Amino acid sequence: MRVLHVGNVANNAYLNAKLQRRAGIEADALCDEWHIFAQPEWEEADLDGVFEPEEQLAPHAAAVGWTRPDWVLGLRFWDPDFSQEPWLGERLRVLADLPRLARRRRKLGPEYAPLRPVLGRDLGVLDLAHGSMWRRRLDRRVGSLQKLFGEYDVVQLYGLHAALVPLGLPQVRYVSFEHGTMREYPFQDFWRGRLLALGYRLSDRVIITNPDVVEQARLLELEERSYTFVPHPLDETRYSPGPSELRSEVERDGFDLLLLCPSRHDWHVKGLDRLLHAFAEFVRSERPHALLVLFDWGQEVDRSRRLVQELGVEESVRWSPPLPKVRLIDAYRAADVVCDQFLIGTFGAVAPEAMACGTPVVMAFDPELHAWCFPELPPVVDARTPEQIHAALRRLAADDGERARLGQLGRGWVERHHGWRLIADRHFEIYEEALESGRR
Repeated sequence: MRVLHVGNVANNAYLNAKLQRRAGIEADALCDEWHIFAQPEWEEADLDGVFEPEEQLAPHAAAVGWTRPDWVLGLRFWDPDFSQEPWLGERLRVLADLPRLARRRRKLGPEYAPLRPVLGRDLGVLDLAHGSMWRRRLDRRVGSLQKLFGEYDVVQLYGLHAALVPLGLPQVRYVSFEHGTMREYPFQDFWRGRLLALGYRLSDRVIITNPDVVEQARLLELEERSYTFVPHPLDETRYSPGPSELRSEVERDGFDLLLLCPSRHDWHVKGLDRLLHAFAEFVRSERPHALLVLFDWGQEVDRSRRLVQELGVEESVRWSPPLPKVRLIDAYRAADVVCDQFLIGTFGAVAPEAMACGTPVVMAFDPELHAWCFPELPPVVDARTPEQIHAALRRLAADDGERARLGQLGRGWVERHHGWRLIADRHFEIYEEALESGRR
């Protein structure tokens, strides 16, 4: 079985391909994202330094002895944000002038029929707007996709890349991989949202990685048999307990408890302002030599920095640039407690990565959201308000044995319910179902 993974947001495509190849599936990853978090080097290479968001990491990785395997393909033919010219982006900016062009509208040809139910009023103007030049360009792009995708039994499209499905290559089986993009995008009253919604509906199967979006799947009227929960890809053979260089450094600096929060500073999603208030009270009343390490990313970093100053805990907080995963694993191992998010009630990569490393996790966790996808709930400590977070930190800080117990439970839970073999096997089952449905 040959599988192509397209759209490497957060290295999910790369990781799934890697795990599947380990399990015997001939999987390739098309890495067309340029952000550092979406480059395989961020996951694999022991990089040291601070990097610009779209800096190319390959030269840095080669300098420390890591190069991409030959099953990683590099091609930027599709920009999911449509902010650059390759693929549809530049040509679709004509949509801003729809009222004028609508007077000269004509229909798309039959080869673009799959677009018509959702995009007819948007794309129908483009032939006239850009004439044969635009049509030839789109035909070349579609032809390139047909040639590339046609070499595989299954194409798995990540996030906004699922909007490629309606372009209609009928010989290809499509699996769409949702990693947060189902929450809002498909419901936008704009061509991008409508195209993505159609992409999910036309996919042979949809993989959901965020348990809370099952409600959105129902709103999109996806058949229940067409979507399946699969955890975010995680290789627990790498994310594991072990010694830590960072821990020694922290202790040399006089701190006796390390709290790590890798989550981004978007308060409306992660609720990190609640953590900062709880930590300030925790330092003042219980643990004056505790250290909180925060990562310098997110839309409200400056706001968090100001709050740290207002709370008077600058000496107890350290700011770190986002860490490549080799360094992040060391930080997970060093931490006494990892703090994730305190609003949405579910988790992405941070919580299972930390648990795999044997570190207890404090976060907002809603059991009801997870009942449909996990037979056993993860042993995270649920906390949402500053008072609850403070109480959780106080309890864990006072009991080394409890931290160790939760760490062992978390590691065991990951091995049973979030491990690499489970993830690869579930993908294989999904592919088999998609291929079987295509043979009927």
